[in-house]
Amino acid sequence: MEGAPSPRGRRALLLCLHNHQPVGNFESVLGEACDRSYLPFLETLARFPAIRVTLHYSGFLLRWIAENRPGVFDLLRNLVARGQVEILGGGMYEPVMSLLPERDRKGQIRDLADTVGRTFGKKPRGMWLAERVWEPEFPSSLSAAGVEYLPLDDIHFLRAGISGEELDGVYLTEANGATVRLFPGSERLRYLIPFGDVEETLRTVERMTSRDVPYPAAILADDGEKFGVWPGTHNTVYTEGWLRRFFEGIAARGEWLTTMTFGEYADAAPLRGKAYLPSCSYIEMGEWALPPAQAARFGALLHDFRSGRHQEMKPFAQGGHFRGFLRKYEEANQLHKRMLWVSGRVQEAAELGGGAEARDFLYRAQCNDVYWHGIFGGIYLNHLREATYANLLRAEEASDRVLHGGKDGWTECASGDLDADGGEEALLKTPNVTLLVHGHDGGAITEISLPRRGVALGHVLTRREEAYHRKIRDTGGAFDGRTSIHDLLVLKDPSVAEALGVDPWQRASFREAFYREEDSVEAILLERIPPRCATAGKEAKGKITRSSERIALSMEVSLRGDGADLALGKTVTLEVSGERFDVRYRLRNGGNRPAWGKFASEWNLNFLTGSGPDRYYEGIGEREEELSSRGATAALRWFRIADRFRRICVEARTDRDFTLLRYPVETASLSETGVERIHQGVCLRLLFPVRLQPGESEDYSLSWSVISVAV
Repeated sequence: MEGAPSPRGRRALLLCLHNHQPVGNFESVLGEACDRSYLPFLETLARFPAIRVTLHYSGFLLRWIAENRPGVFDLLRNLVARGQVEILGGGMYEPVMSLLPERDRKGQIRDLADTVGRTFGKKPRGMWLAERVWEPEFPSSLSAAGVEYLPLDDIHFLRAGISGEELDGVYLTEANGATVRLFPGSERLRYLIPFGDVEETLRTVERMTSRDVPYPAAILADDGEKFGVWPGTHNTVYTEGWLRRFFEGIAARGEWLTTMTFGEYADAAPLRGKAYLPSCSYIEMGEWALPPAQAARFGALLHDFRSGRHQEMKPFAQGGHFRGFLRKYEEANQLHKRMLWVSGRVQEAAELGGGAEARDFLYRAQCNDVYWHGIFGGIYLNHLREATYANLLRAEEASDRVLHGGKDGWTECASGDLDADGGEEALLKTPNVTLLVHGHDGGAITEISLPRRGVALGHVLTRREEAYHRKIRDTGGAFDGRTSIHDLLVLKDPSVAEALGVDPWQRASFREAFYREEDSVEAILLERIPPRCATAGKEAKGKITRSSERIALSMEVSLRGDGADLALGKTVTLEVSGERFDVRYRLRNGGNRPAWGKFASEWNLNFLTGSGPDRYYEGIGEREEELSSRGATAALRWFRIADRFRRICVEARTDRDFTLLRYPVETASLSETGVERIHQGVCLRLLFPVRLQPGESEDYSLSWSVISVAV
């Protein structure tokens, strides 16, 4: 009979909520999430002392709550003290563990465990695995870090060949003899809580716990932000009382249903057996990690599953792998490999007995959000990328001080396949400037950083096709908190469709192109015509010269195509003194016909917003221009971009007249509140007129410098 007690004991409902805000998120966002979700959830829970839950707070969020919402923090500690809440550990700054070196996996887990122990008087036994990205070798890392158990999704177990009916308890897995226990969170409950009817949700719990086994359990493991932060959910969960009615329904079934924390259940319930899980995350991640066309097809398949069709095929649906984001987004891969490089520097400094502060900066830079993109903005959110780069630069700068003995005057270069893409890169470093140059991409620069300021200027995201872009073109939607945000698409601004361009190559600086003489400046500005030829994707053969005063990289790359036969020599030089670098070009006509046209030197820089009153162009007209402006200015020798938010002014100077083309780079990005238009940076093209006879050459010089300015 439905609802009757299990012959072998009571049924269990395990509720686990994960609360996280990324490093670098806006204070207003953190405050709103706390006030609309974290606090009212705890207040509601406190009114039901028989309800027990397992909660996870990423280290960054936990510290923020302690410092900014002491009342919320005290309430949480009281709930833990009376045994109503178990706190999980995890990575201190919510990294995806598969992206980290082993030393950083253990270090991140240790730091959050220590923080939880100091805060609540007891170290955590379990952990939350960021984005539930599982790898089969993890038990070795987790067990060594003191982790006893963690929740994953039911799809992990289904793909391992375990039937859905068996996913009502805890399993054991191992790697080379190291063991950890695994809780299979229900996808069905993820979509019902808190969106479904309360009675339907509880009937689902009854069905899920109907097996004749000891302590059959229904398990929810999902984001806490769906209880108040997701659009419409504050109203449905609290104002309309969904959560109160849910807890009341559980209490009304207290004769046969009990809520338990993970630790309580692990101590009371026998294992369901062993499970060896494949590399996997939750099933939606398999969609997002795929290229656009495949993602759209896989998304349609997931919709069929949610509609009840093809259910028998679901265990065999793989989708993409999380590391696919490193292929999908060059920016994510380059950032990840820079993080690995800096991790090595931090370790070297630690072995010399210094740089202790560098490790926390490194761990902050490992926060997962900017390394991928799904239903949340992720890598598209430039303020989060800026925070990651800032922390990475601070970690590197602190390590450099140790490794260079505290000296102010030094240069350094690392070369090779630094981003593991099969090509050759060079990392040029002084105490003041860092440049990352890609020799196999025409010598393009993807990182322009100021280490001592913790400022990165070069991270402008490439515009690319996403699976949901077709939906943006075709339709909008509405979301009121009564269904999952996975199902609907909302256009926050009708102008979003204007940001759906696709770039021919990665957004970078120190890129060159050659246009026809008859190509109009307006057509080039509006990208209505392609260049005759460009350096993008071409092999640049280079040579590095270095002294204690300066470091230079000289390259040769061809500019051939559409009848043009040009050879380009390009050199970038960093001086030890000052935040500046110099660029020199030599363009030679190697063909047998005159080369008349326009030589373009392109630079993409990020100043975080295009419309802020404290960020603007100087020197391009009679008045200052916003960074969101688009236009062309002829006969220039210099211009500046003021960024008073970061207290800098970036200046470019040349030795001959050029025409400056400028426009904002904007993308259409999906977030939990809908599709939004995001400013990614500015594109600057310096056009020089070219009239070269066969065998003739011409030189151009360009200097970039950074000046401190007042707020």
